Amino acid sequence: MNEGARHVWITGGTRAERSGPLLEQRPDVAVDCHRRRFGPYTGVGSLLRALLPELGDRATAEAAKHRKEVLAVAPELSELLGSVQGNLTVTVPELERTRWFPASMTRRQSQGLIDLLRALAAPDGPGRPLTLALDSVHEADPTDLEFLTLALRRLDPARVRLVVGGAEADWPQELTAARESYTQQLLAADPGPAEPRQPGEPADAARAFVASDGTSDDPALIAGYAACDPALRASLHDERAKELTEHGLWSARFGALPWHRTHGSGPASEVMVAVTEAAAQCIGAAHYAGGLYLVEPLVQRTDPEQEPDAYYYVKLLVAQCLGALSRPEETEEVYWDLLSRTNRAKAHMSIYYALGIIYTRLYDPDHKDHRRARAFMNTAIEIAKLLPEPDDRAFHTVFMGNGKALVDMHLRNPQAALTLVENGIALLERELGPDQHRLHRSVLHHNRSQLLVGLARLDEAAAELDQVIDVDPMYPEYRFDRGNVRCRQGRPDQALLDYDDAARLGPPFPELFHNRGQARADSGDLSGAAADFGYVLDLEPDHLEGRLSLSALLLDTGHAAGAVRVAAEGIELAPDEARLHCSLGLALLELDQPERASAAFDRALELDPELTAARVNRAVADYQRGRFGPALNDLTTALQRDPDNPDLLYNRGFVHEALEQWEQAVADYGLALRAANADRSELLYRRGLSLAAAGRHREADADLRAHLALGDSPYRDEVEVLLAKQQAEQDAG
Repeated sequence: MNEGARHVWITGGTRAERSGPLLEQRPDVAVDCHRRRFGPYTGVGSLLRALLPELGDRATAEAAKHRKEVLAVAPELSELLGSVQGNLTVTVPELERTRWFPASMTRRQSQGLIDLLRALAAPDGPGRPLTLALDSVHEADPTDLEFLTLALRRLDPARVRLVVGGAEADWPQELTAARESYTQQLLAADPGPAEPRQPGEPADAARAFVASDGTSDDPALIAGYAACDPALRASLHDERAKELTEHGLWSARFGALPWHRTHGSGPASEVMVAVTEAAAQCIGAAHYAGGLYLVEPLVQRTDPEQEPDAYYYVKLLVAQCLGALSRPEETEEVYWDLLSRTNRAKAHMSIYYALGIIYTRLYDPDHKDHRRARAFMNTAIEIAKLLPEPDDRAFHTVFMGNGKALVDMHLRNPQAALTLVENGIALLERELGPDQHRLHRSVLHHNRSQLLVGLARLDEAAAELDQVIDVDPMYPEYRFDRGNVRCRQGRPDQALLDYDDAARLGPPFPELFHNRGQARADSGDLSGAAADFGYVLDLEPDHLEGRLSLSALLLDTGHAAGAVRVAAEGIELAPDEARLHCSLGLALLELDQPERASAAFDRALELDPELTAARVNRAVADYQRGRFGPALNDLTTALQRDPDNPDLLYNRGFVHEALEQWEQAVADYGLALRAANADRSELLYRRGLSLAAAGRHREADADLRAHLALGDSPYRDEVEVLLAKQQAEQDAG
């Protein structure tokens, strides 16, 4: 990134205040982010709808590589890019959908779109950057704010410059940090009192406000809308809703259309349909904050006594959003409210299942209660067994049993979990036709594969994943999981094929590229591995495993200074992460800076006294500094935890030699020689030297000759001289 260039953030209370400074930045595209227009991704979707058609064929070709991400935020662009072949999660009938995307899907989508914008930028070199203005961010959906958070960091403003405008707001912490680090902040000047207006009719102001889909911040329009005759105001909303339905963008149904229906003259049932359909589609796309924004106001409009079914459905949508957003306390409160308001057996079954999920998965570790979760799951299963319809009974019994299997896995009873899943698979095979509940059956087989992995039955797990991928070939996580299994099987080349497919089928996530980097390293493609690890840190700089892997790879390939930089950057982000300090120490050792390395290992062990790698390498640093006593203490402590480790025994033997403790050195080398994976040649050589120094010449002679017999000795000349000397001494004696 060009350190001299910066993005721009303009703060001003109104669009009028911000418009001048925004225009001075000469944006190529300027969009408004007010969520009332198009709901989630209002800003990013508008940006792509404006940008891609203008940039021509090259842009279309690049966008096609990110088709899933683009169409997730701007479905109208399917006319330009073509449609996406979906996976079972999105193509099964709505009533059979049992899997939902995680909330992190929006972050992945934003990362892919940022990659697209990088590709659309002009090539490196002099020239004006592609400049994109996004205004009204204080009214944006969290999806747009998440995109901005990542884009401010990842986009080089010398190539793609963002100009952000909005009023002051309580920004998310991560966005606040990005704003401080990557933008030039400008305060829009107050333009002063506006020219006095001739008083207009409230109806005209209301019409203009409604035409803005309620996004105008012009005080005159807002006041006119409020003062307008309610019946006329409702009719204006009806007209605008009709216009949007007939001619508006598809995305308006997630923002403007439900807003107009809510304030129009239509019956409550029309409002209910417009809002809940939009919220349900948001939930299906992992836009949970957007779904919650739509449906929460509907709770206040729905009487639980007069409209119990409608109230139940609306609150169920609220609970689904809250749960996906990791707000378990609020989610649980909603479920207990619903449980108290219905005596329908099926509703109780579903709610007890959901409560089980909350206690086994959603609560933080201090508040998880797997036993309580198991009790809830048992209740759900017993209710399911009482359902009257055979197909329904079979499906829900298995579905609830799958939840119990999750709890058993968390209770560290994988065999019980596997039995539940396998029994469920068998029951559905017996009771359902081959085309019924295909999604959930694939989920069961996938769960079986993961349990088999946990039980180290890798060949069976791989075969199970083969079957799952045959059924649902477009779901990228299945390829990722099979790649992981293939790596554990020692088949990195095959794993790479799966990781490549996963990268092609979905938006990026760091674990995929980290694991692909490991597979590339195992296959000998070190430059490819470094590229993947670097991309992981580009996506998420605080990804610990990616940072450790990149530092280790740089160290292994002779780039110790680069390893120091990578580890030090990680410590700035996570100063209390022991392994980063250890990684820094290893790189400093390689740079022949043992004193600084010792300090890094000291800090690592302060943070994690059980980190053996730091303790052992601190011993190495101390040895290099001539501090043999502390080195010996560290190695002895390490051996208390791993007494048969031949490398530790070798290192301690080496320190004993430095202290001229020959008998102790002989003992350590002897213990190390018992290990199947010991370096016999090196150990025989070292023990032979120690025996000779201890005056045990006959034994030394045997070890040194055994060392030479193994061949390829780097010490041959030295050993032969020593053997000759010992022989001469014996002859003389």
